[in-house]
Amino acid sequence: MRTIPHITLWVATAFLLLLVSCHRDTARSKANGQDSLYTHRHIQSIAITQPERALALLDTAEAKGKLSSFDLNDLRNLVYHNGLSRYKTALHYARLAYADPEARRNPRRLMSLVAIMADECHTNGDYAGSITYCAEGLDLAKQLGNKTYEGNLNVTWGLNLLEMNQYEGAWQHIDRGIELLEEEVNEKSSYHSWDELFYALGMKLNLLWEKDKYHEAIAMRPQIEHALKGLENSGNAPQGLMEMRRAEIDAIYCLLAYSTGNRAQGDSLYRCVDQNPFASTSEGEYIRIHCLNMAGRYDEALHYILKEKQRLKQMTDTVNWDYINPHLESEMEAYRGKGNWRAVARVQQTMLALTDTLREREQDAQALELAEIYQSNEKTLQIERQAEKIRRHYLIFAFTAPVLALLVLYLVHIQRSKRLISRKNEAMVKTIDELMAYKEELFEKQDENLRLREEQKPSPTPPTEDKATPNEAGKAETYPAELKQTEQSRTLYERINHHIIGNKLYLRPDFNEQELMKEFHISANQLAEMFKTFAGSTFMQYVNERRLDYAVQLMRAHPQWDLETIAQEARMPKKLFFQQFQKKYGLKPSQYREKNQPNKK
Repeated sequence: MRTIPHITLWVATAFLLLLVSCHRDTARSKANGQDSLYTHRHIQSIAITQPERALALLDTAEAKGKLSSFDLNDLRNLVYHNGLSRYKTALHYARLAYADPEARRNPRRLMSLVAIMADECHTNGDYAGSITYCAEGLDLAKQLGNKTYEGNLNVTWGLNLLEMNQYEGAWQHIDRGIELLEEEVNEKSSYHSWDELFYALGMKLNLLWEKDKYHEAIAMRPQIEHALKGLENSGNAPQGLMEMRRAEIDAIYCLLAYSTGNRAQGDSLYRCVDQNPFASTSEGEYIRIHCLNMAGRYDEALHYILKEKQRLKQMTDTVNWDYINPHLESEMEAYRGKGNWRAVARVQQTMLALTDTLREREQDAQALELAEIYQSNEKTLQIERQAEKIRRHYLIFAFTAPVLALLVLYLVHIQRSKRLISRKNEAMVKTIDELMAYKEELFEKQDENLRLREEQKPSPTPPTEDKATPNEAGKAETYPAELKQTEQSRTLYERINHHIIGNKLYLRPDFNEQELMKEFHISANQLAEMFKTFAGSTFMQYVNERRLDYAVQLMRAHPQWDLETIAQEARMPKKLFFQQFQKKYGLKPSQYREKNQPNKK
């Protein structure tokens, strides 16, 4: 299911619903001979469909004094947010509008402004700032009795907490938001209220899927079906919307069924997707791809991936993150499933090239947004220059000098941080390599010690009590039995450790403790105690540690392999591999591989 920032969706929907009424008001104003092009209502009505024209009208309205400073900044915020999706620039104008005294005179407009600012801060990565605006927006929504805004702001709050790894509070806010939206549909059963509820439920469903909470996601099915039924019964849903929503829900529950091992249910749900008219349209065929990959039907998945890629190339610029993931990611997954590693490498090279291009574009876009923000401030200064020429130079200097100084300090700080991180990573890579070499050397020595012990094992001889002196007998009596038992346990552990590593038993999916207990004739308690004493871990932690060591060996031996292949060969889930590697060594596997490349040393 494809998602977009939810506040953007419901604000855009509200704007679209106003288009017809705005058009009528505009026509009525023209008939009365008024200059209706520069009104708040007219510019708001074209903010989504004609954003560039809306900005031009705002510039003219500002020059002619047709709109207040609050209206100008509020409308520019809406145009950049909904029409151009440039959230940093939008947030700049939103803050200007928020600081305007006129904002406090209209609580409803302030509530809408604060809700958009919460979404913009979340999109820009300022999660704490977003929560601050959510709290203010919730107070306004409660005062005005607007459960739609209250519900959506709770969802936004929860999304921020998820990004901050505060999971318990995050799910509480999201569930509270859904509860409020459910109360809203019970009071006002309209298309808009049902659509808001469905979107919030879909957001939660996606998050549960991403966090591998499959059973909780499956348990949401009755709520989702109830929202779909309400949307269908609202009577004014756009044509084709229900088929699209039904296909999306069936697709995600198909994936959940496959993920939980319920193949039959997954196949049944995919048949529902296949029979849905939306899934056979050029815009809807993409929905099949992930299901087919999960089902192992890689040739069919590649067929739809190719069609989707061709469609995208004809309709839009494919140099974007959405083209990389899910489209190229799905293609690589299909080729990996087929075992076509040459094709996997080719797709991966394409993804790397696109990533580099996108990073360059993002840097250019950020520079453009900074320039536009700067220009907006220059316009304000230009008005003041016309009134007071002497004050102009002071204002320019007062504004630009601190910004430039902070920018220089920031760049120096960033450069220094990059160097420190790079040095730290290089030192850690060296430490990892030395550790692996030490482990290999230690294994060889243990192998040799075990072999010598076997060769030098003495033959049992009968005791000679009559020849022992009193001192010798005393020594025998005082020799610590616990120490002797510990040495025997250590020797046995070394044999077990050598047996596991030498035969790479940790790579077998069916390898377990019972096999070792049978092989070495020891109990479960003895085995657990040995691993706890000499390995400092449980048996499964020990196995994962050996798999992680093996993954590092593969990364050193095969630098051209992608990390997912490395994890697969080491019999570790990709997520666990990344977590364990970063937890143990303090850097990501990709950083280790980059620093360990022969041509980068």
